[in-house]
Amino acid sequence: MRRLYAVVSLGIFVGGAALLLTAGGKEEIAPEVEKKVVNLGHRATMALLQKLLGEVTTSLEEKGPVATIEYCSKRAYPLTDSISEAFGVRIKRTTFKYRNPKNKPDKYEEEALRYFERFFKEGKNPPKYYVQKVKVGDRLVYRYYFPLKVLKLCLTCHGTPGKDIKPEVYEAIKRRYPEDRATGYKEGDFRGVVRVEIPPEVLK
Repeated sequence: MRRLYAVVSLGIFVGGAALLLTAGGKEEIAPEVEKKVVNLGHRATMALLQKLLGEVTTSLEEKGPVATIEYCSKRAYPLTDSISEAFGVRIKRTTFKYRNPKNKPDKYEEEALRYFERFFKEGKNPPKYYVQKVKVGDRLVYRYYFPLKVLKLCLTCHGTPGKDIKPEVYEAIKRRYPEDRATGYKEGDFRGVVRVEIPPEVLK
């Protein structure tokens, strides 16, 4: 499993740049605040990805892809919630090509997705992260985004139907997720982001 975790930590991001945005436009982020946002966001992201990928890998190996689809539908959200609670943040995985409508991006998340997407379209390595300061409801929060690449492992359920995805697996996907958009990927494609929403008080 350590080998898989290394892929998560080192293989799916390179480079480095960040912007802080508010509802009124772009602003500089104070270095000490940015450091705290990035540090907490990255730690929460790695905790989620390592746990989630570990469980998915184990399920694929022991139960197969059809059972893993059902497993993910029941386990992913409780796992995300538990990691969020442990760090005092709110974590969400989002993408333009979502499988579950609950993962549909909001307008701020769409902005972050487009930011990373253009690097992939141009064949460039994406930055390590993207940071926003946005108004959610009646309060301002920080949002840390971590870009995700499609790993070979992911193609079992997110690749091309009939090629990477077996017919019985694709049927199981459509039964569980009638609005599924998350197929047709190739290894190395931009999959989406992990978004970590951080209340200012958590940084103190």
